[in-house]
Amino acid sequence: MTDPDVLTEVPAAFKRLAKYVVRGFYGIEHALALDILIRNPCVKEEDMLELLKFDRKQLRAVLNTLKGDKFIKCRMRVETAPDGKTTRHNYYFINYCLLVNVVKYKLDHMRRRIETDERDSTNRASFKCPICFSTFTDLEANQLFDPRTAHIPAQSPPYE
Repeated sequence: MTDPDVLTEVPAAFKRLAKYVVRGFYGIEHALALDILIRNPCVKEEDMLELLKFDRKQLRAVLNTLKGDKFIKCRMRVETAPDGKTTRHNYYFINYCLLVNVVKYKLDHMRRRIETDERDSTNRASFKCPICFSTFTDLEANQLFDPRTAHIPAQSPPYE
């Protein structure tokens, strides 16, 4: 008995989102690692080493970056070999629900930062020297002119 509302396959739009975001903001190594995780729902670290031909240190650096940014998750399983020896294996997978929320958060953060920068740049008056083309804020402009001598000092602008 299965619930008809439960998805058993990841929608293609989520896979495309993951692919576009990692290609837009990360290096090629990150894109290759995520491509493997997009094609396979859960991958053992050793299998990724074989597929990508990375050394272990490089692969772990890539995976830790993606894990730190919450693009992928990791589960460690202890497995017992036929000879009775136990080994720990890391399995990596993409939590698409979390990925969508992280992308929304990062986009909102970028939007707020752009709005703040835009607001700060439009609210602050700036003055440009016609001779040297240096720009000065309204706080610096009053120090550029000496009212007693009606002279503009030849020295470099303040605060530099």
